[in-house]
Amino acid sequence: MKFPNFRLYDTQAKAAVVFGVLGLLSVVALAVFVFHGFKTNDMTIYYNAQQGMGRFRPWLVRGATCAALLVGVAAGALGFNSLGQKRNDKQNLSWTGLLTGALSISLAGVLFYAWTKLSETIISG
Repeated sequence: MKFPNFRLYDTQAKAAVVFGVLGLLSVVALAVFVFHGFKTNDMTIYYNAQQGMGRFRPWLVRGATCAALLVGVAAGALGFNSLGQKRNDKQNLSWTGLLTGALSISLAGVLFYAWTKLSETIISG
């Protein structure tokens, strides 16, 4: 299998879209990790830090946030680098990669902030 040539701007635009979609998928996973157990009557996210998957939930949120940020930065950088180049025949893919990267970065930040401010552990006695 041949590795793609990232010196070509068309290849960078295609990779930016792929990374952008991966970033948005990791944002969806982050939203599931964050808002599972969200109660609207008191605006709190409850989780049990003693047993079950609740033990790993803060680490899952941090990992999904890091994944969304890293992949979003890669999508934005590749989209921005290939944007406006004369040899790039796929300018729409460059814009799409840039915008999906920026969207995944901003949504990951908002979701992580929501987790830090709204999460509460359940105290079982």
